[in-house]
Amino acid sequence: MSTSIPTNKRTAVLNNGNQIPIIGLGTYLSKPNEVRDAVLAGWRCGMRHFDCAQFYQNEKEIGSAIETLRKEEPAFKREDLFITSKAWNSHHRPENLKKALDQTLKDLGTDYLDLYLIHWPVNFAAVGDAKSDTGVKLEPSEGGNMLLDRQLSLTATWEAMIEVQKAGKVKSIGVSNFSPAHIQKLIDETGVVPAVNQVEAHPLLIQQELLDYCTSKGIHITAYMPFGGDAARGGARVLGNPAVDNIARKFGKDAGQVLGSWGIKASISLVSGTSL
Repeated sequence: MSTSIPTNKRTAVLNNGNQIPIIGLGTYLSKPNEVRDAVLAGWRCGMRHFDCAQFYQNEKEIGSAIETLRKEEPAFKREDLFITSKAWNSHHRPENLKKALDQTLKDLGTDYLDLYLIHWPVNFAAVGDAKSDTGVKLEPSEGGNMLLDRQLSLTATWEAMIEVQKAGKVKSIGVSNFSPAHIQKLIDETGVVPAVNQVEAHPLLIQQELLDYCTSKGIHITAYMPFGGDAARGGARVLGNPAVDNIARKFGKDAGQVLGSWGIKASISLVSGTSL
């Protein structure tokens, strides 16, 4: 089924010259079968940026949606998509990162990613798990405590990211949830500046110091949870905030439009989930 709905073509230019759509669809905490329908609906509404992660355990379902688009949408071209995925904490050893990336590419049904991020600046131990597609547990623990790999430097992980980019498997590389100190260490030890830092950011969590640092280094910020954190986990919700509602009424907009405008004015891209 084809669509006449125009594509959302607003983009930001990354420090390597590649472009990232400023509005993306996040897939974290998507219910089974929900994410496939969301990706299809998003494409048909002009969405082109889809944010994934191996930890979300739904990349096969996203790959199914992409395959459906190939078959049913005459206008579909892979190069029109912008696909982000992330290397999980237990895949930080170079050999595990490369294996995990190959699994992500297989699950998504593509031979490259537009953006690959280190999900968090923490190294989990690579504990074997025969049931896992990547051969290691996502959340290794013992006695209720997470098992960490204290011998591994994040620089080694970043060097592996540089290698997979040079191999053509990813177009841009970056980080997620990294502080200025984390990023500066990577730059000092490799000379390679991340293209993106994806962090939680919204009017109740502006992170101005981090934004200023990244801007000074030419690092683009992508904000996840731009409508506020997960209330069920104690996060601050911005939707429903009286100040946001008052601004929306004043300008005849809804709260989502106000928050989206905040992000765009701050020169950041936004990734919102399949459900609020």
